[in-house]
Amino acid sequence: MGDTFQTVVDRDATPDDAPRLARAVVDLLVAEGIVLAEAEPGWALGDDPAHPPGPHWHRAVTDALGGSPEGVAVHTRHHIFYSSFDDRWAAVVACPCCGTGLRDTALFSAPIDRWYRTGESDVDCPACSETVPLAAWNWTEDHLAFVHLGFEFWNWPRLAEEFRARLGRLLGGHRTAYLTGKV
Repeated sequence: MGDTFQTVVDRDATPDDAPRLARAVVDLLVAEGIVLAEAEPGWALGDDPAHPPGPHWHRAVTDALGGSPEGVAVHTRHHIFYSSFDDRWAAVVACPCCGTGLRDTALFSAPIDRWYRTGESDVDCPACSETVPLAAWNWTEDHLAFVHLGFEFWNWPRLAEEFRARLGRLLGGHRTAYLTGKV
């Protein structure tokens, strides 16, 4: 069996923006009854507190018969999110400056380690020589996201596209990514 997750991340939120944007999204989800206001331990994988589903959680998903959800963990510090359903380790990562796609992701090993430790890291593009923040690189099918804000839905039926789009609008039109997986 295992646990599934769906994560909506804000690719543009800064460390200073993340708590304010997270509060705005959670306030709306609480007002609509999608989640409860108080985050509690035991509603997500691990020790992270998460918002339990509210009485109207079904408004966020495509098919409420797909199961009963657990919590929504809100991350407001630098974090690496990933997808795990497909073999996406062979994914292409594209430079946001020149659009060149790279299949050999060994170039990213040390920058990913730096991001994990500090929340900041740059990568020199081998095609155009631009120094680009790691978080700005585009991973095929949103395979990886290096962000300061993410909403992790544990064991929810598939989130509706309209709901995910609405979250993007709440985040001020920032670029978002949608990552799914199973552990």
